[in-house]
Amino acid sequence: MASPQGFILYRIWYKDCLVYLGRTKQPLQARIRGHMFAKPMHRSIDIQNVTKIEYSKFETEADMNLFEIYYINLWKPPLNVDDKARDNFTISLPNSEWCEFTPSNWDEWRKQLDSKEMYGWHKVRNDKILDIFEE
Repeated sequence: MASPQGFILYRIWYKDCLVYLGRTKQPLQARIRGHMFAKPMHRSIDIQNVTKIEYSKFETEADMNLFEIYYINLWKPPLNVDDKARDNFTISLPNSEWCEFTPSNWDEWRKQLDSKEMYGWHKVRNDKILDIFEE
């Protein structure tokens, strides 16, 4: 599958928990790789915990930006720390269509990351999120 491009929102799941929602204008595979390899300006995601990645395409950058804020506040994914309001919406937006995405290099990335010792705050934080949903 070719990497989707355009104005894209994507969701990253650990088991049945939506843990992160992001946006990108670059090819989705490149953006996901940045998360897995802890690149600057990317939230670190633990590849071992990821069970599903989904994306939705938008016609304009403005639509993408609006829906990102909307969905972060609607679903409150635990790895999204910015743009969360403390109160709830008084409006609703139409649902988006989500498609599943598996990066073509997924298995290769997993092997690369398995060969590295992945310790640090992001690993601990990602594991704590999983613990919450297993209780």
